[in-house]
Amino acid sequence: CFAQCGIYCHRSGGMSAYTEEAHGKSAFFLCSFLYFLSLAIGNVAIGISAVGYLTPFFPWLGSGAIPLFVGTVGLIWLTTVANFGGPRITGRIGAITVWGVIIPVAGLSLIGWFWFDPAVLKDAWNPHSLKISDAIAQSIPLTLWAFLGMESAAQNSDAVENPERNVPLACLFGTLGAAVVYVLSTTVIQGIVPNAELANSSAPFAYVYAQMFNPFIGNIIMGLAVMACIGSLLGWQFTLAQTAKVTADQGMFLKLFGKVTAANAPVIGMIVCGVLQTLLALSTISPNASAQFSKLVNLAAVTNLIPYVTALSGLLVIMYKARVSAAIYTRNVVVLMVAMVYCFYALYASGKDAVFGAMLVLALGYLLYGFIAKPFESGDMDMNLRLCNPFNLLLACLLALSPVTHAETLQRIESSNTLNLGYIDDIAPFSSLQNGEVGGYAIELCEKVVEQVKTELNLPALQVRYQSVKATQGLNAVRDGSLDLLCSPSVESLSQRKHVSFSLPIYTAGLAVLVRKDAPEALLKVLNGEVAHSGPTWRATVNRGLANHTYAVKQGEATEAWIRKQQRMLGVVATVVTVSSQEEGVQLVAEGKADAFFSERMVLKNYLAKRDDASDMQVLERIYEFAPVAMALTRGDEDFRLLVDTALSKAQRSGELEQIYGRYFGEPGDMVKALFKVYALPE
Repeated sequence: CFAQCGIYCHRSGGMSAYTEEAHGKSAFFLCSFLYFLSLAIGNVAIGISAVGYLTPFFPWLGSGAIPLFVGTVGLIWLTTVANFGGPRITGRIGAITVWGVIIPVAGLSLIGWFWFDPAVLKDAWNPHSLKISDAIAQSIPLTLWAFLGMESAAQNSDAVENPERNVPLACLFGTLGAAVVYVLSTTVIQGIVPNAELANSSAPFAYVYAQMFNPFIGNIIMGLAVMACIGSLLGWQFTLAQTAKVTADQGMFLKLFGKVTAANAPVIGMIVCGVLQTLLALSTISPNASAQFSKLVNLAAVTNLIPYVTALSGLLVIMYKARVSAAIYTRNVVVLMVAMVYCFYALYASGKDAVFGAMLVLALGYLLYGFIAKPFESGDMDMNLRLCNPFNLLLACLLALSPVTHAETLQRIESSNTLNLGYIDDIAPFSSLQNGEVGGYAIELCEKVVEQVKTELNLPALQVRYQSVKATQGLNAVRDGSLDLLCSPSVESLSQRKHVSFSLPIYTAGLAVLVRKDAPEALLKVLNGEVAHSGPTWRATVNRGLANHTYAVKQGEATEAWIRKQQRMLGVVATVVTVSSQEEGVQLVAEGKADAFFSERMVLKNYLAKRDDASDMQVLERIYEFAPVAMALTRGDEDFRLLVDTALSKAQRSGELEQIYGRYFGEPGDMVKALFKVYALPE
């Protein structure tokens, strides 16, 4: 289900973004809040595991509550500082430390069977003679703990190359690979070491290798296990900081979590996360590592399960928006229901104490959102009043949460050192994704905006993140703050300006039509504006050419509203079908399933030029509608809009815009040049 969410929802934010699709902005906050806390709790538990493997090397660590606390906190801060180098460094270290898992665990899964004794496994199968249902219920929290992380690829999608492909693959193959290794290794280990000995070991994999070979080999495996725990903790520290950063970028955590260095590392946020984890380790301090570990694992499992439920329920809305086929929808719903049943049972199995604690945290989350909700409803709040509220200040200090209004785009960019740009990837030559690179006429103009932002805010190392969106989602992503600017041009209208603002026009669109060359002569004449008869022209005359045909239009574009209006006005009896992409519309015409496809003239010509059957089709010369198109940005943020318009005006006045236009559309004519001069604003 997470893989499907990653395929059809291209927003950053992982589970929080999926949750918002179904449950709104407050759910984005609550999901992020719970997931953030669960990661912090889980990291402390991982630190305790690592200390358990270190104890044979440093016996002092196992001598009491204080040594255990010191060792755990030491590892927390070691992995926090190691993340200061950014995701590239973290990834390289992780690629090395993962062998600490692969060698002992995968190795045991292969060679351990030579020492395997079925009688030992039988004795370990149900040593306390529990009912099968009770045994499953008791094992679920630990099993879920082992698999927490299947969602982390989605949560870190901003830092993943080609996330539309790699996030789903990581979710599926990472989980399946872990399942195979876990089942094989834990089965074989229980058939080698008697259950009583295994239960009392703080380093079970090292212990089994010592039994199989000798204590020296056991010590080597123990060292690898320490390396694996540290590597795991390193990756989770990054995910924790990234979760806080994404939420801060949405204006729901303190802005300091969104500040990143030139290496794209949210260092300040990592330090705050380190302090939080230290406090958690202190609050659950115990002389018994197993007792402290179990307590943390149960709480972490529950605080993860709630975001799992809310995020996966968002898949229903995500599929609806993506207009998936009935077969895919049915398949995903069946799988989703299995996932939900598991989540509900896992919540029950985690025990009343863990569920009670998580419910208190959830209730607190609702209160917190109440204090930060106003900017997301009205887009305006008096900053002095907000900061002077003592209770709100206390909550911000304790839980590191602070609101930001949409009117602070430049402040958010400055604090996070990140500019979020959106594009529609199937409307070349305006914007498209080719060989993993975003390019096109609108993208080059967006780069001019990027240069202006770097200059105005003095951010030479500004991080620019391009996010692919569908035509139907682009303006909504701008409206909800997911994007700072939608580079792909949109037709500006009064109805759209109720929700978003627009830059200066960057192009004058011309609505045209693609048809087959062997289309009926009457249809071609009417579409070309020619009169197909002698005598006066009236509505019925036109209809004889237009009626009983199928017309395709891209869903969600202004063209769809235009063609339906024409159909009503002329009373044409015809079929209008919507397509999800330009390529699909061209294909319908090529196959004869649509008689005409209406879209922007340059887009149609670009798609036609790439086809082997281009000689069978044509773009008619007639232009039905002219419309200036522009980039969309957050409504009411005049400072950011001024910066965008300044960049575009400079490009227009300097002649750069004409040069960029020429590269994609050919030498601009006199009318295009005149319009560029009209659109540009003087200094």
